Amino acid sequence: MATRREATPRRGANRIEPVTSNPFQRVEFRAADLTGVAPGGDGPTEFVDVDPQYRLRLVQSLDQASAQIHAEVQASRNKLGTFILRLRQQAIAKSHRPIQLIAETGLLPAGHERIDEVLVAAHAGSLTTLRDVVLRRNTKAIRANLSAITMIEPWGAERRVPSGRQSLRARGRAIVRLFRYGNDHANVAVEEAVIDELRGLHLNVQHLDAAAFGWSIFRLAGLEDASDQVLHRLSLLAGIRRIAPEPIAVPSATRTGTPSRVSGPSPAIGLPPDGLPTVAVFDTGVSAQAQQLQPWVDGFDTYVLPPDTDYEHGTHVASLVASSHAMNANHPELPAYGSLVYDVCGLESGSANIADLIERLKEAIPKRPDVKIWNLSLGVPVPCDEQSFSEFAMALDRLSDRHGVLFVVAAGNYVQQPRRIWPAGALLQDRIGSPAESIRALTVGSVCHAAGIDSLNAAGEPAAYSRRGPGPVFTPKPDIVHAGGNVHTPWKTGSSSMVVLGANDTMGHSFGTSFAAPVAATMAAHVWQSLAGAGRTPTPSLVKALMIHAAQLSSTAYSPAERRYFGTGLPLDVMDCLYDTPDSFTLLFETSLVPGMRWRRAPYPLPASLIHEDKFRGEVIITCVYAPPLDSNAGAEYVRANVELSFGVLSGDNITSKVPMKGEDYTDGYEAAQIEHGGKWAPVKVHRKAFPGGISGSEWALQARPYLRAFEPPLTQPIQAYIVCTLRSLSGDMSVHADGLRALNATNWVSNPVPVRVPVRI
Repeated sequence: MATRREATPRRGANRIEPVTSNPFQRVEFRAADLTGVAPGGDGPTEFVDVDPQYRLRLVQSLDQASAQIHAEVQASRNKLGTFILRLRQQAIAKSHRPIQLIAETGLLPAGHERIDEVLVAAHAGSLTTLRDVVLRRNTKAIRANLSAITMIEPWGAERRVPSGRQSLRARGRAIVRLFRYGNDHANVAVEEAVIDELRGLHLNVQHLDAAAFGWSIFRLAGLEDASDQVLHRLSLLAGIRRIAPEPIAVPSATRTGTPSRVSGPSPAIGLPPDGLPTVAVFDTGVSAQAQQLQPWVDGFDTYVLPPDTDYEHGTHVASLVASSHAMNANHPELPAYGSLVYDVCGLESGSANIADLIERLKEAIPKRPDVKIWNLSLGVPVPCDEQSFSEFAMALDRLSDRHGVLFVVAAGNYVQQPRRIWPAGALLQDRIGSPAESIRALTVGSVCHAAGIDSLNAAGEPAAYSRRGPGPVFTPKPDIVHAGGNVHTPWKTGSSSMVVLGANDTMGHSFGTSFAAPVAATMAAHVWQSLAGAGRTPTPSLVKALMIHAAQLSSTAYSPAERRYFGTGLPLDVMDCLYDTPDSFTLLFETSLVPGMRWRRAPYPLPASLIHEDKFRGEVIITCVYAPPLDSNAGAEYVRANVELSFGVLSGDNITSKVPMKGEDYTDGYEAAQIEHGGKWAPVKVHRKAFPGGISGSEWALQARPYLRAFEPPLTQPIQAYIVCTLRSLSGDMSVHADGLRALNATNWVSNPVPVRVPVRI
């Protein structure tokens, strides 16, 4: 259970401020840092005795699965059926996957769904071969593959339409995703067959952009009038992977409409200074009546008009991009930085279909290639799936990669009963909603910056409405938190809610993760601008890494349970993303990682002031963000690469990791435990450890090693990873940064300051 603690313990009068004379240092990548590593492993593992009885049980499950989907396979043009190879928990790791079995029997890989499910497609011939191999083939590799499988199951109507056929009729619209097999000819045949079959059912079919969705996707409309027979036949189309009601997205504010008025004199936004960056606000639009905000609007793009929008929510969000600090009484947790607003009116005030939102984003983003931060204070108001990433989240990932933009996404709001208190007790249906689980996005939850007599939370606590992590497959989310306003009993605004500008140009109170996201977005825009220039081009992963690292620096070390609410913490200031305090020393490594090779930097420069009696005494804080290859066909294995980090002591060519220490944070053990508790396959790694008693070591090193999933083809480009490492004094020793620079200068490492320019305050 989480405990009562503040998000930002280093704020206030005792806070040591970063200074512009102490920029983070970027260490240039060099090919010599990469070294080939011999593959590990002890050969195939037989988890159980593969005796005749075991083989017979597997064949019986295969026969039963074949019988269950026989009719739909025979009705399909290409005669392909899809099956699930169910793995035992000990065999989830890629080294135990039944790859040899699939190759020898002619099965077609069809991706993955849950972490213990391998999907394969088979026609009658390959099923016969599979049956024979299961019963008779007795090589060590095949026995190991068979021992990894507990049973073989069909991919039938229940898996194809998990919410049930009636849910399709109730919604009236559905998204259809086809299987993608490991054979181009089969894929073409499946798509052609499914299109013909959908037309034969006389359905309203729209073929959505495959580039935006990652594969063949269709939208069906008019299902409210579909007969039971049509829905039944639809659920039996063998080439379809999933049919789901099209999700509806809404603004991520707990209260929409005009906010409650601010008592007393209203703050003013003021005029923007020169040199500010721009944040795209994809929302319900900025009201033309909001005169205070008009000088901050740097262009607009319109997809939605009244009466479908009232401009309220978009105006609230845009005002916080521009001036959250001044509007909220110069609160110290709100950054004294603002950004201009690129107003993209692409969201209805009530609700919107996700396919429409994706199409609008796809059209809007290329119109302003100079705008790199896109704020999305919207979401589907139900929890994300525990194992699979949503179409919306995966579309954002592809758009981010295609256009080099960083989406800053609200975690979403939990507004149902019972209300969540803090410390959190029993788990509620308050998991983050789509698209907040996006791998590439910076996901922002909400904490309370203030409290009142009748507020539901104390200052510094997660807001009662802020949805929690993790994302699918225990992906750590939210990434960070920021101020989104407190709630007053029973569920209303009050003095500790967020001050926002309304569409009628008056200030009022409101609350929601909608309002935490734009505060983070404007910080991210200033970080991006500070990095650009001098021949350097920032990337979304780099900016995300610096934002997350700043949150770590200004927050306490959270337990795994607390991180589901706080993320890595609250980044207080843009300066924390770029500059050191005198008691800390930070290096940024931009690495190009290649599977089969390790990246290592040694000997690592340690500040002399952190060495006491030949022991390192201080705190180590590490953030790593990378952009792994992604596969929308892989279900729970959507993320296709993992990076393991080690900061530790060298002995010869071997490193003994101290952060994280072996066995800590589930860095070893069964794959399922490493995924759930250790963040394996998560493309954001955060490690932190303090050594108040000191720890010995004569030569320290920082190391990273990438791994690919089973069935992932060789990479055509290295994985770009950004590793930010801070060494910090536990006693406030103000000589650490200077000592760190001296230690860095004593190496032959090529380095330069991370920021190109100092952020612009308002």
